[in-house]
Amino acid sequence: MKDYLKDVKPLDIKHPTVDRRVPFRKKQVEQNCPKKFVDRESYLTPISRKQKRHFSSEKTIDLHGYTREQAFLALIRFFSSCQREGVRKALVITGGNNMRETTLRKSFQVWVREKFGNYISSCTCANIWHGGEGAFYVILKRG
Repeated sequence: MKDYLKDVKPLDIKHPTVDRRVPFRKKQVEQNCPKKFVDRESYLTPISRKQKRHFSSEKTIDLHGYTREQAFLALIRFFSSCQREGVRKALVITGGNNMRETTLRKSFQVWVREKFGNYISSCTCANIWHGGEGAFYVILKRG
């Protein structure tokens, strides 16, 4: 064995120091929502955990099979009819989840911030039994 190893030289590599500290992670405001949807500077008032746990929607809209334009028009009609009828709590099902981001889900999040300010008082992701991150609880303003 020594005959095979006679021309082998030891390596002169200095071992790098390993930093074993855990990086600091900011706590999310809402655990079920993706970080990009949680916006502290938003005009929307947050829905409390207790409200979310006992949320019972008075009206629901399912946007599966809609294009972006159809969904936008359907949501405007839905929110205006909810305000006329005096509905305060609604469930909007867009589809998708944290692993599979859908176009309607992304678009709805943008529309809530930019276009539906006169309809929506607050909005958050739904509980798992109502659709999880593919659905949203919406509390509407009084008409």
